[in-house]
Amino acid sequence: MESLKKYIRKNRDSFDEKEPLEGHFDRFRQKLESCKPAKRVNLFMVAAAAAIAGLILTGTLGILYNNSSLGNFQRKELSLSVISPELKEVEDYYVSQINTKYNQIKSLKDSSTPELEKEVSKTISDMDLGYYLLKKDLSDSPKQERIVSAMIQQYQVRIEMLDQILKTLQNFSQLNSNQ
Repeated sequence: MESLKKYIRKNRDSFDEKEPLEGHFDRFRQKLESCKPAKRVNLFMVAAAAAIAGLILTGTLGILYNNSSLGNFQRKELSLSVISPELKEVEDYYVSQINTKYNQIKSLKDSSTPELEKEVSKTISDMDLGYYLLKKDLSDSPKQERIVSAMIQQYQVRIEMLDQILKTLQNFSQLNSNQ
């Protein structure tokens, strides 16, 4: 590199006296005009596009998440019958007993007072809520025997409570018919 510098300094006069060939400047100008200027990137537009893409991605993921959650919520609730055939028989027995008692209560409830009807409805809805919560627990962890046992006990307690409600309604109905 140093030798090139020395050569240029030594022969500087010969470099300065020579002119470029005829038409050099015209050819140079044409080359400059034919080259398109480099496009400048507008950072504001890039940032806006990134923000829009982020919003679309967030919205899409939100919709997918909500739909999957909705699908989990709307899926068929897990019941004892799904776990084993033996539990299906147990569940079918208790459900038929409970439905029979519900129908009996419904027929007797109309002949009672509004206060008694309200109390019966509240008791039944409380039992239904407890049952729903157990079903939800079972859906979350279907392999736990503790939950299965609690559901069977819940069926038994519901039948006992419905029997007590039936007895109360029957007694009330008999008292009203005697008067």
